[in-house]
Formats: sequence, C-alpha cells, structure tokens
Amino acid sequence: MDGDLAPARHTISRFPVEVCENIIDLLYSVDVKDQVEHSRALHHCALVCRAWRVRSQRNLFYSVVLHDLPALHRFAAVLDNGPHLRDYVHEVTLIGRTLHTTASPLSVFPVVLHGKLPRLEELTINHVREDESWYPRTPVVSEMAKPLQYLPLHPRFPHFLSAFKNVARLFVIKVTFLHLNDFVRIVNALPALQMLYCHHVRWRTLGPLPVSTRPNLDELQLFDVDIHCVQRLVSACGPRLRTLTVSMPFFHDAEMLHPVNPTTEHTMGIDLSLCSTLDRSYIWLGAEFVSDGKSLDILRAMLDTWQYVAPLRQIALAAVPQSDFTRQCFADLLVTVGRVLEDWLRGSPAPLNADGEDGKQGSGRRRIVVYTYDWEVWQTWWWTHLRGCFPTFAKSGELWMSYEPRK
Repeated sequence: MDGDLAPARHTISRFPVEVCENIIDLLYSVDVKDQVEHSRALHHCALVCRAWRVRSQRNLFYSVVLHDLPALHRFAAVLDNGPHLRDYVHEVTLIGRTLHTTASPLSVFPVVLHGKLPRLEELTINHVREDESWYPRTPVVSEMAKPLQYLPLHPRFPHFLSAFKNVARLFVIKVTFLHLNDFVRIVNALPALQMLYCHHVRWRTLGPLPVSTRPNLDELQLFDVDIHCVQRLVSACGPRLRTLTVSMPFFHDAEMLHPVNPTTEHTMGIDLSLCSTLDRSYIWLGAEFVSDGKSLDILRAMLDTWQYVAPLRQIALAAVPQSDFTRQCFADLLVTVGRVLEDWLRGSPAPLNADGEDGKQGSGRRRIVVYTYDWEVWQTWWWTHLRGCFPTFAKSGELWMSYEPRK
C-alpha cells in the first residue's frame, strides 16, 4: 500500500516578477541620504536572482551618488566593463567633503566620464562642510588632498562639460567658486539646460554684470544667494526665463570681493526688465523679511521692473523655513507684504506687451498664491485672513491659497 503513494511535491510560493519589480521601484528618493541607503539595498536585490537583476541594475544606475575621486574612477571602470549600463544613468550627484580640495571629483568629472553618460539629464554638486554630521564620513582620500577655499576648476572645464548635451537640470548647493564668470561659463556650457538651482552658492570675486547667455533656461531658483549675485544671474539667464524663485531677505556675503569699477546695476535690487517671458515668481519669505529694513523696498522695486505682460502673472508666497514662524508671525508678515502687492496691482505703470509696446493699465491678469501649513481647524481662519491682506486680488478671484494640513 505504501508503495502506491506518490511522493509529496513541495511547491514554493513565489510572487510574480512584476510585484517584485514594483517593490524595487520604490527604492528611489530625491533625498541624497536615502539614495545612499537605497543603493545598498539595490545591490543586494541585484544578487537575488536573474529576474531581479535587470530592474535592480536599472534603478541602481538611474541615480548615482559619487562622494570622492576613487568613487568616480570606480564608476567609470564599471561603465567600461558594462557598456550597456551607460544608458541607465540619468542623474549624477557629486557630494562630499572633498569638493573643495585638490582631489575634487568635479574637477575631472567631465574628462573621466566623457562619452559614457549619453542619457544624463540631471547633475547635482553638493559640498558638505567638515562640521556637518548629517552625511556619512568617508576615509581620507589622500594626504595630497589639500583643503581649498573654493572649487578648483581648470579654465577649460566648461569646454569638457559641454559634451553632456542632455543635462536639463543643474543643482549647485553650498559650493564656492573663485569667480562668478566661471560659474556663468559652466551654466552656458550645458546646451540643453532648462532649470538652474542654487542654494547658498558663493563667489570669491563678483565681477561685472554679465551679458545674457542662457536663452534656453526656463527656470531659475536662488536660495540664500548674495543679492549682487542674484542680479547677475538674472541678467545672464533672463531672456527666456518663465519661472524665478528667490528667498528673501537676500544673503549678504561680506567676504566677497567687488570689482573696482562695477557695471551700473539696478540700485534697489533685482531688475526683471530683461525677463521678457517671465510669468511666475515664487518668493520664499524668511522670518527677518521685515526687520532687516530693506527687503520691502527691494521687493517693491523688483515688482516695478516686471514689465512683461503675460496673460497671467503669478506670485507665490511661502514661509521658509516653516519652523522659524509662529502662526501670528506669518500672519503679520502677510499683512505687510499684502500692502506692497496691492500697490503693485493698483498703481504700477502701464506695462509692456510682448512686442515692447505700451499696454493698457491693468492688462494681463495677476494672481497671488499663498502656501500655508497649519492644523486643519485653522483653514477657514487663514482664508479669511488672506482675504483681508489681499482684498483687491480676492475681489477679482485671483487670490489662491494652497493649504497643507499638519499631521
């Protein structure tokens, strides 16, 4: 009887490959700390089985983080050994404490990876200071890596960088350049660049106002940047700019060297008259916006130079960082800013249309969007308060509130 029984088969329950691939796809984040952790997980996923390897490799190489010079050379060697991986790379982040040293990975980046990143769309340069603990420390590269006060770049660096013809987004964070013109040449070297993001970027030497050099740049974001540098970047990038984001009050760099005979510039702040296609401006308000005694006049002067008449010109306001504000502090700030924007709506001179001709007073709609973050029970209170701050905009239906409830 026992011999008549067929042996039991132990079947292994398996998830469909598509389910596993969806889980692998979740290992992507715009946060660089998460990217470092996720890269380890993706390495392990690639070793599980052949079915997981392709999706894991694709995600692992989609966004690459390089923290020093040896990592850059290892990455180049991997691409040499596996040329099929080159098409997977869309984003590269150069981050770490060696950017401002003689062993900076950025200095040789365009040479080492020349012709190896045909689909690169986004480049991030993020300098981590020695006193910052949020980013993991790496072994010392070499005793020859001498610290510098700025990013060491060869004069022909922009020429080599121009080989990356598909880079559309450039993020530059906490980096110091020797000359502002060096940075402008880097921006100008990327032919497909559409968005430029600068956060706490400094220049040792300012230089004169540059000529307009970026006709294709669509979006410019400047946070904690010296006002003179903001002026020059807007001047260089303005002709086709659609969106401008700035944080106010502007950062003042007391260590930056100014030219002996600077080119004449807008004395009160940012001149938007060169921005002939600008239709959106995001203004991130700091807690010292009113107390610094200058920002209100700078904002008023900047709006007076916004002459281009788009079908709709939109200004967005937000408190940044939110942790610096109490509810009443932001509410009081909006009362003050509201007076400036109401005057801009009612009393600004007749703007120019796209052909440079005088437009009718008030031609083109103007909208205010205010970003608020508070408990849900306060939403009605905020809307009532905003209507009092911007009565003319509210009456015309051009006052909007973007409300994010606290959790």
